[in-house]
Amino acid sequence: MFNLFKAATFEDNHLGLLTRSRGHWKGSVTLDQHGKIELSLAGGRQSPDSLCLAQAHELAAQYDSLLPQIQASLFEHYEPYRDADSAGELPEDSEPFPKIDRAEDVWPHVFAERVCIELIQGSPQAGPSIEIAYRVTWDEEHTVGARIQNGKLWELCGSVV
Repeated sequence: MFNLFKAATFEDNHLGLLTRSRGHWKGSVTLDQHGKIELSLAGGRQSPDSLCLAQAHELAAQYDSLLPQIQASLFEHYEPYRDADSAGELPEDSEPFPKIDRAEDVWPHVFAERVCIELIQGSPQAGPSIEIAYRVTWDEEHTVGARIQNGKLWELCGSVV
């Protein structure tokens, strides 16, 4: 009877132990420069969705090829904040506003928090969607999400994970 309330687990050869919580499978994934970060996978009560699990396995290998697209989008996100800071329109903080001159220089100011892999609602043939949630030093109020579909950056948006 007490097993009824025990969280379901799933052992994966690449990702390790995943635990079912609040409708998702939770674990961690390693992304080179960010280290180990939280992972959330869609799936049923018995196991993660096989397509989502496959995407989690491939993400670490394909992350380096996604970096140029992600950093360019993060730099585009940064530019209006830089311009507002230059115009004196941002509130004064105790931390100095980051000075970033090129897209590839965003990374010291970007921290990956979690990865969520889900199937897109109403479009199962489109496959899983990956969202990598980042905290960025120039926008402390929001988490920025890099949504990846079919191995390419689809959009950079306010994160919903």
